[in-house]
Amino acid sequence: MYLLAAFLAVAGLFDLFFRKIPGRLILLMLGVCLIMNVYVSGLSSLTDVIPRILIAGALFYPVFVIGALGAGDVKLIAVSCGFIPAGKALMFLFISLLIASVIGVLKMGINGEFSKRMHRLALYIKKTIRTGRPEMYHANRAAALENGVALAGPMFISALIGIGGLY
Repeated sequence: MYLLAAFLAVAGLFDLFFRKIPGRLILLMLGVCLIMNVYVSGLSSLTDVIPRILIAGALFYPVFVIGALGAGDVKLIAVSCGFIPAGKALMFLFISLLIASVIGVLKMGINGEFSKRMHRLALYIKKTIRTGRPEMYHANRAAALENGVALAGPMFISALIGIGGLY
């Protein structure tokens, strides 16, 4: 978990300052994750780790498709799940997303946009239910970057909470 926290700290800095997580960092994380698992638990551990990474990526891919999450965030989530035992991965993700949600709500409150954004969300959900197909949630990338939450930071905090033994 310490190694994951170190990688998430670096990813968080990139996400915060550049609003992009480099693909090379994700590939490095993946390589280290696989090597670490093989070293600690043997080659057979890959039959547990690789599906966990793929499932996490697949679960968050639809959120990327509608524009509510960046591609780097989805890849970071997926690879991070490879560092964490299966039993703790769900709690790691839950706490990460909970922290990101609290930050997002606070950010909307500070900017005075809470009611406006909740109205937009309600219209989006209504339209998606009516048409039966989701569309891009954000109208443009600049607005999404300005209003969004850099997810690597909450993931880093969640990793620290895990290191602290709270899950």
